[in-house]
Amino acid sequence: GHSPQVKAFVTQDIPLYHNLEMKHLPGADPELVLLSLQYEELERIPLSDMTREEINQLIQDLGFYRKETPDAPVPEEFQFAPAKPLDGACRANNS
Repeated sequence: GHSPQVKAFVTQDIPLYHNLEMKHLPGADPELVLLSLQYEELERIPLSDMTREEINQLIQDLGFYRKETPDAPVPEEFQFAPAKPLDGACRANNS
């Protein structure tokens, strides 16, 4: 079976993250599939060997917005998180 850590993350933490979806294939290890705004797959993160705390840290490092409660409103600047707004400043940093 899956670790209780991962199960807790899936059932309790995922609903708090805006724009975060979990793809879970029966019988497969749980993987987090990160999608861009265009719904292109960015990366898959296998969760089976991570603790709940590590997973949460990773998600937040990636720029996902964590709500206080599943129904809490999402601030406007985070509506499309983790996709970064394409303004000049962001692009300049990447040069």
